[in-house]
Amino acid sequence: MNRGIRRTERRLLRKYSRKHGLAPNELLLIDTLVDFPDNSVIGLAEILELNKSTVSTIIKGLIAKQLVSRQVDPANQSRFKLNATVKGRNLSEGIYNAYLDELNTVFSLDQLDLGKIKDVLTRVHSHIQ
Repeated sequence: MNRGIRRTERRLLRKYSRKHGLAPNELLLIDTLVDFPDNSVIGLAEILELNKSTVSTIIKGLIAKQLVSRQVDPANQSRFKLNATVKGRNLSEGIYNAYLDELNTVFSLDQLDLGKIKDVLTRVHSHIQ
């Protein structure tokens, strides 16, 4: 079952990223910034397990699409603080809700099941941070 959920999750990630004109890594990066705001290229590279140049390239594209903002870090003028914009956060939240809706369809879940899944995902998320 776990393997099936992971495959479904990857398929949904590809589907929704394409639907919004994004690559899957772009969507993951936005979602990561929603969960870990005021981050840096190095921080995102560590979280996503990607190299810094890949993350930097993705960020440039997301800034151009106004999904991510970049500001000089006042604590360290040589670094930037990265955040999802309102547009980026809304996109991430909409995709999360669509993901839960599709899980409901794929796995024939009822509202009680969805509530439990959301609770589990929230608890897992809080332990990761």
